[in-house]
Amino acid sequence: MKDPRIFFFTFYVISYLAYQAINGVSATGQTQLDQHTTKKLENEISLLEAEQLVTIASKRSELPTKAPSIVTVITEKEINRMGARTLTEILVIVPGMDVIKEPAFGTVEYGSRGIRRTVEKIKILIDGHSLNSPFDGSAALFFDDFPLKNVKRIEIIRGPGSALYGENAFHGVINIITKSAADIDGLELSSGFGSYDTQEYSILYGKKIYGIDITGFADFYNTNGLSDTIKEDALSVSPLPNRFAITPGDTDDSRDKLDLHLKLSYKDFQLNAKYMNKDTEPFVGPQFILTNDNEQEFNYVMGDLRYELKLWDRLTIKPRVYYDQYDFEFSSEFLPDGFRIPFDLDRDGDVERFPDGMFGSVKGTNRRIGSEIQFDYEIAENNNLTLGFDYKWERQDNIQFNANFDPLTGASIGHLQNSSDLPFKRVYRQIWAIYLQNKWDITDDLSITMGIRHDHYSDFEGTTNPRIGIVWNFLDNATIKFLYGQAFRAPNFVELYTANNPALLGDSNLDEETIRTYEVGLNYKFTEKLSTNVNYFFNVVRDEIVETPKRRPLQPQVFANLAGSNIQGIEFEVKADLADFWEGAYAYANYTYLDSESKGDPQPDIPKHKGNVGFGLNLWKYLDVNIHAFISGDRVREQEDTRDDSPGYALVNCTLIAKEFFKGMKINASLFNLLDKNYNDPSIINTIPTDLPRPGRTFFIGVDYKF
Repeated sequence: MKDPRIFFFTFYVISYLAYQAINGVSATGQTQLDQHTTKKLENEISLLEAEQLVTIASKRSELPTKAPSIVTVITEKEINRMGARTLTEILVIVPGMDVIKEPAFGTVEYGSRGIRRTVEKIKILIDGHSLNSPFDGSAALFFDDFPLKNVKRIEIIRGPGSALYGENAFHGVINIITKSAADIDGLELSSGFGSYDTQEYSILYGKKIYGIDITGFADFYNTNGLSDTIKEDALSVSPLPNRFAITPGDTDDSRDKLDLHLKLSYKDFQLNAKYMNKDTEPFVGPQFILTNDNEQEFNYVMGDLRYELKLWDRLTIKPRVYYDQYDFEFSSEFLPDGFRIPFDLDRDGDVERFPDGMFGSVKGTNRRIGSEIQFDYEIAENNNLTLGFDYKWERQDNIQFNANFDPLTGASIGHLQNSSDLPFKRVYRQIWAIYLQNKWDITDDLSITMGIRHDHYSDFEGTTNPRIGIVWNFLDNATIKFLYGQAFRAPNFVELYTANNPALLGDSNLDEETIRTYEVGLNYKFTEKLSTNVNYFFNVVRDEIVETPKRRPLQPQVFANLAGSNIQGIEFEVKADLADFWEGAYAYANYTYLDSESKGDPQPDIPKHKGNVGFGLNLWKYLDVNIHAFISGDRVREQEDTRDDSPGYALVNCTLIAKEFFKGMKINASLFNLLDKNYNDPSIINTIPTDLPRPGRTFFIGVDYKF
């Protein structure tokens, strides 16, 4: 993409002209909502009164307090208040969630409830369609910067979800629900700029035309990202000759991304299609070594066609077919220019010299083709049965590998050479699953949900995961939940089949990770405008898949199953609508306490204490202010790490929203890390000794205009 601003300016003009032409046709015969009345109603609905139905917990619409899971709902209104632009930015306010930077390639990693660095253990959906890649099992590699302009709400389960969603729904499920044509009802143009030469342009269109609901979204995002000094890297502190290390050096977090989404609905049919292209630079570099020549490119294509058929008033059949394609290309300099390995790896009588650096390039494609059919049957007015069958075929192919070293030994070959000894193998797997769930409302105040799912993999044994949830509204204003669930995470293609790689090796004999979770949740409403939630959970994790630590330089890390961990914790949150005291005023707070142990020792890099506090109000007829503070406690180190614990910190963000001063226009101005707090994300031992620098005070200003 050369200069996207020209492309988007032209696209803006064409879109506006097309909208004006289409609007005349689409308005015929359509019921138009009175915008003034709608606006007035929205302003009158308080934060707590606007409790929305959710579907993520049981695949049926229900209130969050009635759902058989611990559920958090982030609405579009809350997203706008925070000034959040990406999924990562919004997840920090969720109780129990933790967000940190992965040092080598710069992927953002999501932790939850004491389970660290686990992007592959949270299932991320868009309108019910999984975004997790077969390559590394996660969605974060492609979608850690998922844009939010087209998002209506985000539903989040904290806890196991495999009984309904299968693999990767290990300790969390996130469903991103995009806007419908009725939600948009027109054309919205947005643009903005911010720190690190950040720029963003987006177009959002939604309209009903000849009975077809059409939603289209295009977003371009470009940033140079944080560039801060790394004083020491894995090379500068290793026993290898470190005179070639280029530390002190700067991080690189630049990215260039185009995101397109199309949703079409006609009667009982719905088609979702998505395309994403992203070019990034590694934050530090492969093997945690600063080098100068690294590039990463990701492409994603998705199609999802579904149909809903209602029979006999009690039976609904929901078949769907879907396709995903993940293309990746990594061009990586593993060791800097001029480096010499002081070993004779190929036994030719000389040490290994890399005058142009140790360089490798790998690219490949992962595909998923699948189908699912779900039957929802109303046995009685208060008893609903869900039965589903799911099949998918996943393949990794089109692998190409070029390097100036032997992938088996690491020895220098002096020039780039295509290799048949590929680090990522051409492999495939088939997965079929069956799931069954019964939700029974025994009385108006008591319900029980029981479910079970069996997944069978062609490349290792199957796994069965049950769950049960009891929800009791024991007082008019109080609900308690008793929950138990099991979940699994299947080893991904990287963990199983990586070979001939001097940095990392897979193991085809890996078992799946498992978790058993016990939860108790209490919701209490003091008034219609003040409510609290208190949750207790206990996780038993077994057969965790981890990378074994390096014992010597240039020794590859190997994936292996370890014993596991026991984790317990408490989550507390409160929300209040204060509009009776000040127009538009609200406040919220949450706090999470974690007690996480592995082999009797505290889990590293996980804060025992974490919380959020936020409030907002209407300063003036045309101006809202919103303040949010994130607080994290100290993080302990690995047992063999002699460094002091990573210190806690507090970050304050502020967003000003100017609205209604000009018809259809809104301006958001956000300051992140308002107090310019100096803080770091913890690094793993033998990687970045001084931890990872994080941004100081930054800003972003965005302008939205709706026709």
